[in-house]
Amino acid sequence: MNGAFPRSFHVGVQLSTAMVTWRELRDAARMIEDLGYDSLWVPDHLIAREFGAPRLEAWQALAGIAASTGRIRVGPLVSPVTFRHPAVLAKMAATLDHVSNGRLTLGLGAGGLAAEHETFGIAFGRSTERVEQLDEACVIVRAMCDEPRTTFSGRHYQLRDASAEPKPIQRRLPILIGGGTPSVVRVAARHADMWNMIATPDAFAPVAAGLRAELEALGRKRSSVASTVSFRAVIRETPAAIAERIAQLDPVWRDDRYRLAGSPADIRRHIGRYADAGADGVIVQMPAPYDIETLASLVAIVRT
Repeated sequence: MNGAFPRSFHVGVQLSTAMVTWRELRDAARMIEDLGYDSLWVPDHLIAREFGAPRLEAWQALAGIAASTGRIRVGPLVSPVTFRHPAVLAKMAATLDHVSNGRLTLGLGAGGLAAEHETFGIAFGRSTERVEQLDEACVIVRAMCDEPRTTFSGRHYQLRDASAEPKPIQRRLPILIGGGTPSVVRVAARHADMWNMIATPDAFAPVAAGLRAELEALGRKRSSVASTVSFRAVIRETPAAIAERIAQLDPVWRDDRYRLAGSPADIRRHIGRYADAGADGVIVQMPAPYDIETLASLVAIVRT
């Protein structure tokens, strides 16, 4: 990409909720807001990738973050529909929109980690079933946020005169769909306001093109779904400084195929490749300990 990124280019952060205290998470959220990021997300997982590490629960953390910040958009990236009945999730989302004063984006996904479902005794169906659940969940959440009462009879969920009151502050609560499989992309094309996948620049391009094709087939405008991509990053001027940061991470993160590492100029070129492939924004994933230097550099790369 040549020239400056458009002012509309979205820049977000997903902060790890593993191996951190609530105070560390809250303080980082406030700092990210001050740096000028557009959105702040937390992963919705029940166990940590770092073996045996403690993890804060996503929705409780989001409520605290929403109450501790004043401008930045917040949301889960993403909540598996397998964890909570979508009608209950719609109630949770409506309430969190009030706590945040209209700053919630509801991230939803089909769920992908069998181990945490097995550990917590949560049913983990075949991928086709989970995508069907995701599709039905989107219909339910949209209806409960927009309509006085919702009755729904689907393969996986049934509701009778369900309501989510008070309604969200936002006239249309935005839904983000996370995932890069063709079936999830089709769900995003039907229901999403935003879409996200974790990918390298080369892998992102064909999936983003697939989303555009699905939108065209449905008669939705390309601009109706903001396409975003996630990755992890280390931004330093020298290889030695990059290696020093990586050495601070838990071993599970040290060999990371989704990490972009390099100087500000290097990372700018990578983000430009995402933009050229159709990305409307990026959401950098930040494991603990949080790398403040990278976060400050990343937003400066896009905003200047």
